Parts: sequence; structure tokens; C-alpha cells
Amino acid sequence: MLLQPVFSSCPHLPVLHAPGNGWNTEDANSYPLPIPGKPHSLGNMIGWLSGNIRAIDPAGQVLVETHGVGYDVSVSLQTLCTLREGEQVSLFIHTHVREDQLQLFGFADANERQMFRRLHQVSGIGAKMALNLMSGMPLDALLRAIEQADEAAIARTPGIGKKTAQRLILELQGKLPVRGGGEAQAASTGGHVRQDVHSALVNLGYRPAAVDKALKGIAAEVDFEQAFKLALKALA
Repeated sequence: MLLQPVFSSCPHLPVLHAPGNGWNTEDANSYPLPIPGKPHSLGNMIGWLSGNIRAIDPAGQVLVETHGVGYDVSVSLQTLCTLREGEQVSLFIHTHVREDQLQLFGFADANERQMFRRLHQVSGIGAKMALNLMSGMPLDALLRAIEQADEAAIARTPGIGKKTAQRLILELQGKLPVRGGGEAQAASTGGHVRQDVHSALVNLGYRPAAVDKALKGIAAEVDFEQAFKLALKALA
């Protein structure tokens, strides 16, 4: 059975047809179809998710229920610290598709999602590594580290070595919008790390007094991800 052209009445959309026994593959790369063995992203498959937070995993996973369906969403620790179980949440979503997996990545705002996508485009940086980078420091701090070629700051992220940090800087420096900047902002960012970690842990159900005690032994210069993990270890 031959498939007739679709979207023929919409000149701005591609015409999909199937001469013979298969799809026309002349322009296959323009269609958002997963190719076996090749990572593929469907940015427009699920782009927004709003619902109730049914569960939070401190490792960076949330279960969002909407219309009776629960979606597992991976989030950065920066986003995680703004969430609380039982509350409503709205997340910008990036849908990542592989041959054997469909994974949702959620972000508090469109800027975070855009940064994730730019990181993921860098050779050698997969979706999980891109999310780890965004967990290691606030968005503004990451943008500043790339623009200032601060390899050491970027390489502090687990799984990111010096060579990867250099490649990240090489491919993205000068191509990203830098919001704010300056030493005063950097100092402010460092000063808010403990507050953000405290908020995230209290949102996960830990008692404020216990969190305060866990944070006392953590050095002030430690970034968000490290402080979060060290505090969790102290609370265990």
C-alpha cells in the first residue's frame, strides 16, 4: 500500500511519502526519527511538564505526576534544590532518545535547558555529563568559567577532566550569553552555596537543625554538588 503525501496543504512542512515499500529517505536527517545505535534528541517531543511531585531522589531524579501518569525526570542539583515533594512543579523538558531509551531532563527555566543543549553539542559530552556540569555550579558561574577559560573550575565536576574542560572552552567560549559577571557576583555565588544546599536538604525532608550540623564541617570554597554530597553523607 502506497502512502500518500502528508502535509501537502502546508507548504512550510516537509512532504512525507513512500514510493514503493518504504519511506523516502532522501532527506531522512530532517525527520526526528531515532536511528539505531545513534543518540538522538527530540526537543519538541515533550518540551514542558507540569504536575505534582510524587517523589524526589537526592541523586537528581524526580517523579512528576500529571493526568494520572508519572514521569521520571532527571534534574540538575541546582533545580533539585527548588523542588519539594507534594508541591506543583513546572519544568522545561529536553527529551533525549536513544535506540533503547527515552529520557527526560527537566530544568527550572528555559535558559538552563538551552545551556544543557549547548553543552550536549560539545564533542565527547553526553547528556549525563552535561547535567553533571550544570549540577556542579550555578548557571552564571558556569558561563563565567567558560568565558574566562577557567579550566580548574570546570574540571572540578566529577567525570570532567582537564582535556574535556579545554574542549568545552574551545567550542563554547564567546558563543554563550554571559549574564552579569564580576568578582562581586562570584563572591555572592559562593556565599549562597550553603544556603542552596540547606534549602535542598530541608525540601527532601531533613530537619533544619540536622542540616545545619552537617554543613558545619564543609569548607566554604566547596561547590554546590560537592557540598550537597558531603552533607548527605554526614546525614546518613
